[in-house]
Amino acid sequence: MRYEFTEGPDGLVLALRDQLTFSDREAFDGVIEKIVRSGGRQAAINLNKLDYMDSAGLGMLLTLRDGAERAGIEIRLTRAKGEVKELLTLACFDSLFIIED
Repeated sequence: MRYEFTEGPDGLVLALRDQLTFSDREAFDGVIEKIVRSGGRQAAINLNKLDYMDSAGLGMLLTLRDGAERAGIEIRLTRAKGEVKELLTLACFDSLFIIED
């Protein structure tokens, strides 16, 4: 996993690249902490350049959502494509997150 934070008009934007898999768990915990400590009301997770995500990646997104909710931050998943978009659909993540194209 590679990632980059930028500041968007509504809060932090996290762009994920390459893959989000079990091996990224420790690094993703740091990502979660940064979002939770941001003090914003929203954070967007840009998945446009994420090529692959496994079930552990789905779990990490759920952990992010839970931590963000406790901090009063709304998480939006944006620009998913290909296999990642299909996985989010199969996992019914549209009932757990705001998903935007």
